[in-house]
Amino acid sequence: MKKTVLTLCLAGSVLGCGAPEGALDEGVAPEGKQSQAISNSVVSFNSGADSDLLWRNQGTGNMLTWVMAGPSLATTAVMPAVSPSLIVQAASNFGGPTADPDLVLHSPGSTGEAIRFLSSTFSVLGMAPISGTLPSSDWYVAASGDFNMDGQTDLVMHNRVSGQFFYQYMSGPTPIGFSTPLPRSLPWYIVGAADFDGDGRTDLLWRNRTSGQNDIWRMNNTAILGSFSLPGMSLAFYVGATADYTRDGNPDIVWHNPGSGQVLIWRMAGFSLGTTLSVGVMGSGCPAWFSQVIPPPALGTCMYLVGPR
Repeated sequence: MKKTVLTLCLAGSVLGCGAPEGALDEGVAPEGKQSQAISNSVVSFNSGADSDLLWRNQGTGNMLTWVMAGPSLATTAVMPAVSPSLIVQAASNFGGPTADPDLVLHSPGSTGEAIRFLSSTFSVLGMAPISGTLPSSDWYVAASGDFNMDGQTDLVMHNRVSGQFFYQYMSGPTPIGFSTPLPRSLPWYIVGAADFDGDGRTDLLWRNRTSGQNDIWRMNNTAILGSFSLPGMSLAFYVGATADYTRDGNPDIVWHNPGSGQVLIWRMAGFSLGTTLSVGVMGSGCPAWFSQVIPPPALGTCMYLVGPR
């Protein structure tokens, strides 16, 4: 396991220098076991057997969980609000006191993140700042996963200007190193990460912001083992979550259309689309959104799906 934090210069900025904005420093991490990556593609906020969906109103900071029963909505639960000045970037287990997913939060304009530790009863257990994970404000957290197969949840950082991406390797909430940056031409953006082929390695889900095309890069850490095209999807929809929602052990892709309110699940069979399932409706008449590359629109009662991914 890596023991040191390296230093990387990108686009004139230094990774590992800098500190998070004060808005992120809400306390210290509680004592607890080391982070374990979410297993079996299930990301449940109430310690259940099924993956759940996390919704966010960027204008008010209010948050809501759809507690799922497979691909069906079972009930809803209010999640503690997060300041509208912060953006929810990812949801996974980053070594809090429980095995429940934690939230990665970002303050726009800063180069640091913070992790909010949650319990299965949707209460906040603590906060841990992550200093200097972003080389500059051109970078953002696109998704999370265990990229180096050390049993810890890592972050994938993407550059909204250059198209470069790299992995920030983590040990719980602590950065321990990073990968060499890799390129991909814009307007392709990382919109999710999951082990789509079941080989124990986290793959990357890409979406073209201009054409609506989608594909998966099969990854072995930073080695690209193959690229697999998926059907296109209207830009009225965005990818809101990647986890197993159909109880078959395979990660699925969840879409939301803020204009119509439709919530759809692409049931995946590895790198192939099986069936499309309708989950329900969340709002309507809201502005389109693309991904974490920009914050969700902060308008009225509009709720946007922000994870898990």
